[in-house]
Amino acid sequence: MVHDLALRARTPLALGATSVLALALGALWLLEPSSSPYEDTDGAVSLLSLLPDVVAPVLVLLGGVLGLATSVALATASRSPVGRRGLIAAAATVALVLSVFCMDSQLIAFIGYFCAMTIPVIAVVLLVAALRRSMAARATALVATGLVTWWGIGSGSFAPDTIGELVRTLGEGYARVGFHPWILLGLAALTVQWMSASLAWAAPYTARLQQPSTRLDRITTIATVVAAVCPLPYVLLRSTWLFPDALFTGPLTPADLDPAMRLWGLLLGAAALGGSILTVGLLRPWGRVFPAWMPSLGGRTVPVAAAAVPGYAVAFVLTATAPSIVLLSIEQAADGDTAALWMLGVLPFWAWGPALAVALWGYVRSRRAAGAQTTRPTRETGKMAA
Repeated sequence: MVHDLALRARTPLALGATSVLALALGALWLLEPSSSPYEDTDGAVSLLSLLPDVVAPVLVLLGGVLGLATSVALATASRSPVGRRGLIAAAATVALVLSVFCMDSQLIAFIGYFCAMTIPVIAVVLLVAALRRSMAARATALVATGLVTWWGIGSGSFAPDTIGELVRTLGEGYARVGFHPWILLGLAALTVQWMSASLAWAAPYTARLQQPSTRLDRITTIATVVAAVCPLPYVLLRSTWLFPDALFTGPLTPADLDPAMRLWGLLLGAAALGGSILTVGLLRPWGRVFPAWMPSLGGRTVPVAAAAVPGYAVAFVLTATAPSIVLLSIEQAADGDTAALWMLGVLPFWAWGPALAVALWGYVRSRRAAGAQTTRPTRETGKMAA
């Protein structure tokens, strides 16, 4: 009951604010069709962009109306009680409409490029951490750094002109897509807000899923393995760019493949590999306790939110953009490019996103169960002492 009151106190304002944003977007889009966020999206496809010109903004507008009505009903629940099932249905409907129809592949591209840009920083942090460890770790780090440097100089990927071209290309790409990715991020934040609300209201109906269950543990373990494997085809594809011949692109030499493109592709592949490794951590001890080699964090307990929040965000982005990737592959295949169907295997967002969500749910579930087992003896001891 206390949780319900606290939830109702803070939820209406947030849901109302996000609903007003959806209302504004839908109304502007309906009154001024040229303001559509899905015009000139650099080849990206969404289910919403396939609907008739009038239907798409009306759908967003109705989602905002439903959201605002739900938030008002929630705020006045003390005078006009709102059924929990009705809240769940309304919130889930808004989240479904926004996630299925409004997302497209530019969202995952935007997030993927951001993750790729963090790879050099992460590499430096790992190098510094290795140099502070044992002699074997130092030797391994120095050898790896030497090989990467040798490859970068030999392929021309580390040349100043190449780095400048990479930055310039990235800037031109962001300028070309304009505000569209930011609109997608806003809609994604709105969608997550409604999803979290619907899940919170559904907690009483799903409480039994928190109970110990060998079957659920097995399912979440399998999902974790699937989520860790899904990025590997893309990692394998990008890793071939280390060599003169690259898969799916025909015979290539360093002169044929632009060094900036080669470097950027490898950074994206490294980001996907990092995601796979972090997913494995959901099953390993270092996913619960920071490894000893991590500066300032080694030996400390990993906060559940540190894994769950970014993990669920990635799972949402992967799942929400899966329809866009499927549509894009089908469209290109219909135009005669049957090789585009390989994209569904190289980028299996349709399996990766849901599997990662289930894996994270299992991780959070196991961490909470472990925490309950740790605190239970203390409470019982306190009762005996009293």
